[in-house]
Amino acid sequence: MTGRSKRIMYRIFLIVCGLLAVLGTVLIACYAIEHVRAKEYSYLWAFGVAVGLLCLLPVNTLVHELGHLTFGTLVGMRFSSIRFSRIRIVRIGKRLSGNLMRMSEVAGSCEMYPRSDRHVRGRMIAFTLGGTVFSVLYSVATLVCFFLLPMSPVTYFFALFAPLSILEALAALYPIETATGKTDGAVMCGIIKKDPSAIVALNVLTAQGILSSGSFRDIKRGLLYDVPVVREDDTGFLALLTLRFGYEFMHANEDAAMEAIKRLEELLEYLPGTSRAEFSCDLLYSYSVLAHDPVKAESYMTDAASGMGTCGYYRAIAAYANLKGELTASTLSRAQVAAESESIAGVRELETAFLARIPKPSET
Repeated sequence: MTGRSKRIMYRIFLIVCGLLAVLGTVLIACYAIEHVRAKEYSYLWAFGVAVGLLCLLPVNTLVHELGHLTFGTLVGMRFSSIRFSRIRIVRIGKRLSGNLMRMSEVAGSCEMYPRSDRHVRGRMIAFTLGGTVFSVLYSVATLVCFFLLPMSPVTYFFALFAPLSILEALAALYPIETATGKTDGAVMCGIIKKDPSAIVALNVLTAQGILSSGSFRDIKRGLLYDVPVVREDDTGFLALLTLRFGYEFMHANEDAAMEAIKRLEELLEYLPGTSRAEFSCDLLYSYSVLAHDPVKAESYMTDAASGMGTCGYYRAIAAYANLKGELTASTLSRAQVAAESESIAGVRELETAFLARIPKPSET
């Protein structure tokens, strides 16, 4: 079956399941008709709030992503970011930051990485399954309470999202790669079958696990280079290039580091907005410090500004200011403070090394 045929089948699957979910929601909603006729308007409020949340922050999406977060935490993974509809919460260093995202096909997402390089494959399987498990448990629990306990506006409200939670679980389990990435089912199949893309992703996660409490010097070169060939727009490959950039820099191979970052530059169009800002900061720094190219460096100022608040942003701004001969002690100090607050040991060491390549204002 071709990729186009698979996508058509997936859309048909979603339409059928979606119609069943709507039918189930309508049937549950109808249970409150007699209460409304008896002027128990709290049920109308419950229905209205449910409709409002469906547009702003769907409970079914919230439950699904919390499932990933919970299972990931239980198996020893570290939180990176989570998204519910337009709301995105990101871990920057040791603090959490929230922001509003543009509307897209992605209703929710959760990003985590292992705290060590042990049992990465098993941890990833548990993390991936967590969303579906929570969605199913939520649906079963709310429907049991709704039908077996005396009806109330509270049980009515949560039961309205039960069919949608089942839809969420089924859509996540369907193994396919869409325009916005792989479903949980596709990720699981890849891990089980040891697809090239899955192997690259697991290598990336293993390296991130090492960096959690170690250093780039603890990573074996083969982990980043002895990998199967995958598509250039594969998210795992893009992350691998970033790791190669840091690895080569920490091993004092600046030419190889520039080669990795330039390869990433060629693929920048495939990156989502948040990652684009992060990698633009790396490009701004590289062209300011390693290549001394003010024109290329300035071309990444706008994209890098979207990463404001991260240690990568402050490091890049300090590097560019030094290139322009405008570096101040306060700018460099702010970058140093941001680097020291980084919670990942390997990244903290890398950021410190990046800053060490920037001459202090008195030395310029």
